[in-house]
Amino acid sequence: QAKKRNLRVAAYCRVSTGDEEQLTSYENQKAFYTEKIMKNPEWTMVDIFADEGITGTSTCRRKDFLRMIRQCRQGKIDMILAKSVSRFARNTVDTLNFTRELRSLGIPVVFEEQNINSIYPESEFLITLHGAFADRMGAAASPIVACNYFRLFRMASSSS
Repeated sequence: QAKKRNLRVAAYCRVSTGDEEQLTSYENQKAFYTEKIMKNPEWTMVDIFADEGITGTSTCRRKDFLRMIRQCRQGKIDMILAKSVSRFARNTVDTLNFTRELRSLGIPVVFEEQNINSIYPESEFLITLHGAFADRMGAAASPIVACNYFRLFRMASSSS
C-alpha cells in the first residue's frame, strides 16, 4: 500500500505599514501559521511567505508573494493559508486573477477570517465581494494615512 504524501502547505502574511502595532501583527501572523502548519500531521510546511510594510494594492512590489506564486507554478505548493482576502491582496483584479490561476493548478487559497476556500468555483462571488471591500478600504486609507501624517507633522512642528 502506497503511503499518502503530505499536503505541502504555505502561508502568506502581509502588513502594509512598518509601525510597531503592524509589525507585531506581522510577527504574530508568521508565528500563528508556523505553529498551525507544523501541528497538522498531514501537512508539510513549505514556507511562510511574508511581505512587511508593503501595500496590498499591487502585487508587483510584493517579492515574497511573487516568490510564492512562482513556487505554486513549479508544483512545490499544494495549499496556501491566508488570514483574509485583504491580507492576500487589496486589489480585486489581482485577487481574482491569482485565485483563478491557483485553482486551475489545483491549489486552494484558504482565507481563514472569511472561511473561504478558493478551490470551489462558487467561492469566487465571496472573494469578489471581500476583494472589492478590501480594494475600497485600501483606496480610502491612502488619504487618511496622508492626513494623519500631516497632522502629526503639524503637532510635532508646533511643539518645537
